[in-house]
Amino acid sequence: MLRIVSWNINGIRSPLQGVVCQETSNSTSMAMRRILDELDADIVCLQETKVTRDVLTEPLAIVEGYNSYFSFSRSRSGYSGVATFCKDSATPVAAEEGLSGLFATQNGDVGCYGNTDEFTQEELRALDSEGRALLTQHKIRTWEGKERTLTLINVYCPHADPGKPERLTFKMRFYRLLQIRAEALLAAGSHVIILGDLNTAHRRIDHCDAVNLVRVPLVSGLLPDCNSIHSASQCVLGPRGSFFCE
Repeated sequence: MLRIVSWNINGIRSPLQGVVCQETSNSTSMAMRRILDELDADIVCLQETKVTRDVLTEPLAIVEGYNSYFSFSRSRSGYSGVATFCKDSATPVAAEEGLSGLFATQNGDVGCYGNTDEFTQEELRALDSEGRALLTQHKIRTWEGKERTLTLINVYCPHADPGKPERLTFKMRFYRLLQIRAEALLAAGSHVIILGDLNTAHRRIDHCDAVNLVRVPLVSGLLPDCNSIHSASQCVLGPRGSFFCE
């Protein structure tokens, strides 16, 4: 059985401070290994890592017994970012940054992008430039012993700032791109798990500050046929085509 953990870490270096002090070698790598081991998961998906490539140190990224994958914000430092740590026993067969394919390296990519003609190239690049999505693809066996492909989409979805209406549009377009990618992977025969911080409450009762939530109706053309996204639809949309924005 594959054990997967998702954690909005609010800065990947934050939980290391206390752990490093307890390590006799004062090693960041050993501290990170200790945290991952205590989570007791085959795959750990982190959101809001708040590191960029230029400040990511080797001890933080290279942890014995794990393979790590990072997506960084290209627009702001100390902002957003996701990371996925996989035990050696759960090493993915493919990994890729972003949803659009624009950052694909053509070597070991996940593929299956779907039809993104409704987006401009500039829009796709903007949606993927904040370090909000990582895909890892794994080979698994079902209870019947059959080998199948599983794609994990680790996301840190955008926050909708009430004072910046353009960010709501950005958020909705990110959801739409996520839907297209997930549907393309499903159509190709892969199992798909979308996990992470969706920044959306399904119902008011699901949020700690329900009084101040903003109810946003389904906007025509932004998320058509959302029920077809299967695993993500109930997280993104509430009853009658609406959701509560964070």
